[in-house]
This record gives sequence, structure tokens and C-alpha cells, in this order.
Amino acid sequence: MQVQIEKIVYPGKSLSFCQGKTVFTDEGLPGEIVEITLLKEKGKYSEAKTIRILQTSPHRVQSRCSHYLACSPYQSIAYAYQLEIKKAQIREIFERTLKAEWPEPVLKPSPQVWGYRNKVRFHIARKDRLAYLTYHQPGAQNEFVKVEECFLVSEQVNALSAAVLRMINESQLDVIRDIEVKESSTTKEMLLVLFMNSQQELSNLAPKLAVLAERFLLKGIVGLLKSKKGFREILFCGENFVQEKVADCIFSVGPQSFFQVNVGLLEEVTADIKKFIPQGGEEKIADLYCGIGTFGVALASKAREVIGVESDPENIAFLKKNLLLNRAGNFTVCEGTSEEWIPRVLKKPVDVLFLDPPRKGVDSSLIQNLHRNPVPCVIYLSCNPSTLIRDLKLLLSAYKLKDVRIYDFFPHTPHIETCVFLEKI
Repeated sequence: MQVQIEKIVYPGKSLSFCQGKTVFTDEGLPGEIVEITLLKEKGKYSEAKTIRILQTSPHRVQSRCSHYLACSPYQSIAYAYQLEIKKAQIREIFERTLKAEWPEPVLKPSPQVWGYRNKVRFHIARKDRLAYLTYHQPGAQNEFVKVEECFLVSEQVNALSAAVLRMINESQLDVIRDIEVKESSTTKEMLLVLFMNSQQELSNLAPKLAVLAERFLLKGIVGLLKSKKGFREILFCGENFVQEKVADCIFSVGPQSFFQVNVGLLEEVTADIKKFIPQGGEEKIADLYCGIGTFGVALASKAREVIGVESDPENIAFLKKNLLLNRAGNFTVCEGTSEEWIPRVLKKPVDVLFLDPPRKGVDSSLIQNLHRNPVPCVIYLSCNPSTLIRDLKLLLSAYKLKDVRIYDFFPHTPHIETCVFLEKI
């Protein structure tokens, strides 16, 4: 079956029409004629897979990764056109849902288009006694795609990953199921994290890892062993963190800590947030879902007090370390969920509320508390436009949307990071 692609909709599906019905397929640029095979018939639309491109777009380019559909399916699209697509997607989502007026989104491209990721994780798949680095097959939990080299990370990260794979194959190490590498964009040091099935081979593993530490710029090597309470950490050598510098602040990032993967663009986001927040020095800022303190610590020097709310134990541990590192004595840590803490936080009172939730967005109970006790300024950084627009629709009965910024943290992927700046009506 042949169709013409009309547009690419979030989160990266190519839309076309066939016999009056909407068809979503996995590949195809606007204007291209593609051959598809139907996979599922839904009520109002069909799902399909693209078999081949029959008529190509001038915006189509050669992808660099052989496995690009698994790591970054926009690699076949010229970067400038990727940005156009993402901006159009946000504009369409806002227009479809919001009835109030909203400002034209400002899009910030990534300063680095290749090798921008400071973290990568590979699953170790095995076949005929040989181990391979793999990514998950899109849409399939138990299917994997072999990875030779990934151009989203640096050469040294690829080299270290390949060396770990050789070690696994030469020594027949079945205990390692995943490897993760975190690389500091500041120091270029790396943290190697090994996700392990058991501790049976630990005595054999330690000397082999010591050889890797001599060959590569490694801050440390950590093993994570699954337990009933999460992961038990085993330090093989060095330290259990790398350090990043953002907005003149230093952050220690642990093996399980969340940190933005694109530090160059993170600098721009932090600068934009600082411009929007009043700079009187007497403001009280609440940083919800604060992680290891990325934004709250950066804002602390310009505020009277920052209240940081975080629930993850490792994030909390590194948050406290980062407060000491940056001498942020005006930062109060609240251990628990943002939903649990929001009623007490809003009683302070607070001048600025910063939200950086996970993909599921903000719980409705938190928004209800904001309606009952609105703060003057809310900044919401979202990694999921669908949940952002859901939450924004509720917030706009008490707030006015002053600014919308799109940050391309993930070039060559469908992912979109959006920041909205709100003022109390």
C-alpha cells in the first residue's frame, strides 16, 4: 500500500491518509511517498510500518548509526528540519488544547548535535556464547538491536563500552547484564556502572576492571546488584560519582542519579530561568522534584531561601553532598514526594515554584493545592508535551502563560523538552 506522508506528529509518528482513514507509520518525512504494511486497525485510525521510501524528501539525509531507529530515528532528517518539526508539534499541541492566548514558542537548538549525551546504557545480549552491546528494539520489551558504535556519545565512551564487551567475551562473564557509562562534560572523566545478576564472579571481575581503570580516564567503576530494596552498590575502584559544572556550580552525579544528558543546553535553560525569576535577593523559591539540586542550587545564590523536595534516596544523598560542595546554606531539603510536601511548602509562603517532574507530569492534587494557594511565579520544565499540556490546561485558570521555550536536549530523537513560564492572574 502506498501513501503520502502529511506530517510527523508527536512522539515521532508519520501521519498519512488512506481511504479516508488516518494512518500512523514509523517512518516517512512530510511529502514523501512511502510503501507501508498495515499492522493494526483501530476505530478511527490504523497503525502501519514503512517498508520503503518511494519518493524522498529533500530534507532526508544519510543516518550515521546503523541502529538509528532504536536510538535516534530523526537521524535521517536534516537537523534544521528536525527543529521545524518539533516546533510545529508543540504549536499544534497548544493550539488543539488551550483556549487562552499563548505566546509563540522560542526554540533553542542544541549547541552540540553529535556526541552530546553524557550518559549511555547498553543491554548485554548473548547468542551462541557471544555477548553484544544492544539497545531495546522500539516498542518491544524483549527484543534488541546490536550496536557497533553510537554517534550520540563521545569516542571515548564508545571505546570504553567496546573494551568492556571484549572483557565480557574473553572471560565469559555472564554476571553482567547491562553497562552504563556516565561522562563528565567538564572533566571528561567517566563512571562505569555494571548492572549485575549476582555476585558469584566478583573475585574474578575485580582484577579485570583494574586493567580498564589503567587504560581509560575513569573516575570510578561501580557494580549495582539487584536487591529487594533496589540496588546494592559495589565500589570496585575509584569514586562512585563524576562531577559536572553548570552555571558556576559543581554537581556530583552518582551511578543512579538523574542528571540532564545535554550539559551544553542545560547551561542555557538555567540562564533563561534566572532571567525570568525576580532578582531582588529576598525571594523564596521551591524546587519540586529537585533531584540532586541541578536548578535549586544554581538559583540559591540569588534567593533568600530555596526549598528542595525530593523522594529518591540516592538523589537525596547526592543533593546533600552538592549543597556542601556549593556552600548553599540557604537550601532546605524536604525528603518525600512533592505531592506530600506541597501543602506545607505553600504555607511558607513561596515567591517562585519550579517544577521539573518525570514524564507522567504533575499529580492533580498538587495543582489543586496551587489553585487554593497560588504563588506569584511558576516555572514548569517538562520532558513530555502530552502531560505538560494536560497540567497547563488546569493551571491556566489561575495563571497567565508568559513565555514558552523549547529546548532540543535530544537531537535526532522525537523527544522534546518544553519550559513554560507562568504568572499568577
